[in-house]
Amino acid sequence: MNLKIKKHHLICFFIVFQYINSNAQIKYITFSGIVFDATETLADVHIVNLNNKIGTISSTTGTFEITASIGDVLLVSSIQYKPLKIKITKDHLLTKKLNILLEPNVNKLDEVFLNGLTGDLSFDLANKPKETLPKHSFSFDRSQINKLGTDYTTDFSKAPDARRLTDPTAAGAGVGAGFSLPDRRLEAEKKLKKELKEDLKFPDKLKRKLGTSFFVNDLKISEDKIYNFINYCENRNIAKKFNENKLFEIIKILQEQSILYNEIQK
Repeated sequence: MNLKIKKHHLICFFIVFQYINSNAQIKYITFSGIVFDATETLADVHIVNLNNKIGTISSTTGTFEITASIGDVLLVSSIQYKPLKIKITKDHLLTKKLNILLEPNVNKLDEVFLNGLTGDLSFDLANKPKETLPKHSFSFDRSQINKLGTDYTTDFSKAPDARRLTDPTAAGAGVGAGFSLPDRRLEAEKKLKKELKEDLKFPDKLKRKLGTSFFVNDLKISEDKIYNFINYCENRNIAKKFNENKLFEIIKILQEQSILYNEIQK
């Protein structure tokens, strides 16, 4: 009797082990797929698993890979296309393939007023604010040309320190001897620092330009996450577009990206 009981327990344990092991094996599976529309494959499409918050981006040929399990929901999002949600089912496990067809988003942008502008160029130009900067009082009298000093730009022999420029062995020659060549590395470093400084100012500039209410009310981004959201969208070159005054393109990108961003934040 004891032998039969032990054998029965052993069989039950084996069945439970196999069940647990099989579930563990199919919990997360790598799916491969391709994203396309009616005419071509689509690159740079975001595919995010909303359950484990893991995402990927389609390649230049539209292909991608992502891990998921039964019941997981994938959010597919791209500019100019309607966002799409896909729930992983047992049928997906049979092929491990996800072929995703996206529909173009033909919705028109809502009318946006920026700092009192109407969008009517002739009206806005006619009603532009008056210039408040003071006019310069500088004037140049052509009669002063003959009173200018000697021109050393084409004939260094006339320069006071000409020997120092042509003879490196002359006393006092070199840096600080009245003449020095520009340090291009220093100039490049200054230019880079200036660009980095402007990049740091960009989120604040964009927030002031569009207004806090646009992010909070229109995009449903909480006020404390506005800067984080702007940084999230920078892979779409919105800083460059801002410098090129392509504001309506930026608004379109922010509207599209806010859908994906808000889903990830849930």
